[in-house]
Amino acid sequence: MPEIPDSLIPKDRPTKDQADLLEWRTVSYKTLTLGIMGVLVLVVGILLALFPNSPASLLAMLRGNQNDAAAGDSTANRQARFTNLDGGVRVRKANSVAWMEASLAEGLDQGDIVQTDKDGVARIAFADGTLYVVRPNTLIAIEENAIPTNIANSKISVHVTSGTVDLSTTKSMGDSRVRFADAEARMKADSRALVHNDPSTNMREITVSKGGAGMQRGGEQIELGEYEQATFGAAGSLLVRKKVVAPPLLLTPADMAPVVMTGSQSSIEIEFTWSAVGTAESYRILVSTSPLLKDPLFDQRVRSTSIRLSAFREGDYYWSVISLNSQGKESQQSEPNLFSVLHQASAEELLLIVEQYIQHGRVMEVVGRTEPGATVLVNNEQVFNVAPNGSFKHFTPAMPTAGTTMITVTAQNRKGKVSTLRKTITIQ
Repeated sequence: MPEIPDSLIPKDRPTKDQADLLEWRTVSYKTLTLGIMGVLVLVVGILLALFPNSPASLLAMLRGNQNDAAAGDSTANRQARFTNLDGGVRVRKANSVAWMEASLAEGLDQGDIVQTDKDGVARIAFADGTLYVVRPNTLIAIEENAIPTNIANSKISVHVTSGTVDLSTTKSMGDSRVRFADAEARMKADSRALVHNDPSTNMREITVSKGGAGMQRGGEQIELGEYEQATFGAAGSLLVRKKVVAPPLLLTPADMAPVVMTGSQSSIEIEFTWSAVGTAESYRILVSTSPLLKDPLFDQRVRSTSIRLSAFREGDYYWSVISLNSQGKESQQSEPNLFSVLHQASAEELLLIVEQYIQHGRVMEVVGRTEPGATVLVNNEQVFNVAPNGSFKHFTPAMPTAGTTMITVTAQNRKGKVSTLRKTITIQ
């Protein structure tokens, strides 16, 4: 009997029980829409949690515009900012006619004007690394502040209307210029210069102490090297270049060095030394608690390259020396050194001081000082960010429960001396 093809074999119909296995569900458009919206809200919530400070970037990303996102993220990073303020310092924003008190939180940009009082000093850091120290009785305007993604293409320009500024550039900077009414100096990379403008006498000068600068005034152009100065007066006067006296090299106390008092001492005498400068007839030493050397504790003129000064109590101090030639003309200040006066119970003990225990929830921040080069442990965990001067900061892991706990800080130097401090902390 011939075989029947499979396609012609009759199939059994499904029984009622088998048909019941097929279940149908009706979903309305409203329910579907709400579901999709819920998923989108969840995704956006996750993105905002991952990027809490960048809503503009998130919006640009959702729009598919990555360039806009990058621009939104970097706007604040392109602004100049105050890093130190002392005394009276005011700012007038480009879009305002009113003056306001300067603030470390306020960014600076093109068109902003900064003015210091007779007791005011400000340090301004630009995003390309250029630094301006604005001295007392000075008025400057930020004429250009273009900081692209590639710092090498940045453009910084500051107009010194009156007063004095001390500026420095970095190795990776772009185009950095300082301007007067009828002249400008184009700073070279890794350079430092002191700029002065006195409108009452129509005298301007720029003194380069490191690197170099190209000076242009009308059709005149000159190149300035280290310890060279360009001066000029009113329109029609000549642009004059000359050598100037250099500041000395600071020797002791070294930068970031600790100076230790022992026993019952409440203050200490310190010897300051610096290198001799061939063209200098005398020197002027400044010591202050301010990094800008404002309101110095000591301001003395000596003919030697050392001096002993007394009555230094615990704390941080900055010092600098200025050279003076036979005509009394001063050099720029040397780069200031920082030193710290610390108290140690015994000279035989390893220095270890815990200055602060700061609670952050169940995490403790431990701030202190030890000898330079010593190893520090907090609750048997090594502190890796010990500074060259021995200062350190450490965050403990979160404490498991609230209540009292013991914080143990141990330091050990290269000679094997060990010092330990313990403190009971109550975790709220």
